[in-house]
Amino acid sequence: MSADATRDQVTRAFRALARRYHPDSGAGDPAAFARIRDAYEKLRARERSGSRGSSPRRSAPASGVPIPVRVTTPTPRRGSDISAAVELDLEQAVFGTTVMVDRGRHGPAAVRIPPGVPHRHRVRVVGSGRPGRHGGPAGDLMVTVLVAEHPTYRRVGADLSATLTISYPEAVLGATVPVTTLSGAEVDVTVPPGTAPGHRLRVPGHGVPGQGRRPTGDLVLEIQVHIPQELGADQRATLQRLAELLPPPPRDPRGHRPGH
Repeated sequence: MSADATRDQVTRAFRALARRYHPDSGAGDPAAFARIRDAYEKLRARERSGSRGSSPRRSAPASGVPIPVRVTTPTPRRGSDISAAVELDLEQAVFGTTVMVDRGRHGPAAVRIPPGVPHRHRVRVVGSGRPGRHGGPAGDLMVTVLVAEHPTYRRVGADLSATLTISYPEAVLGATVPVTTLSGAEVDVTVPPGTAPGHRLRVPGHGVPGQGRRPTGDLVLEIQVHIPQELGADQRATLQRLAELLPPPPRDPRGHRPGH
């Protein structure tokens, strides 16, 4: 400010600078505000001391006095991150989806979840966090993915696992069994003759989709043989005749009697 500035000009300049650098303003600078206020108070004190003992009729507006203000440029500051969590079903986590994430007072944000994310994986959305200050960049949005359990399928790494229940004749004779995959496609699974409970059948290419260098996983089916709890008279008679025709299984405890 020039040295010949009037008191009104000094007052207006003080008020403008005070509003600009007040700590409660968006670009507030407490240190600069304190220096401005101190300089203004010194100027007012100088005016009051100079006017003591003089007649009010002879008093004149004080001549302009330079205000020693050193203004520093605020440093740009990055905004802080926002953390959130979303719950997905297994299909969404395996094949990818877009979800709306609540960011509180900053409003919702659409977040793309890539295919194949595991449980508790964190997805970073750059620039969707809290706004920066003094021209700084915004923070990021950190989304934790929670994958709900599926009633049929389980994820094991890149593979999908499930239980395939077959009948006793299918286990003994072999069969072709239709299976609905997680994607909704139907595939025919060949059960070899003599398949025992607990045996695992692998269906290539029907697991978690590959990403980049990661190959697509497989569908792994663990065999379970259905044992009927109730039989009709004809069914029971048929099984009894079959039992008479079949040789006893190996290591049958009935074949190891004491003294024989």
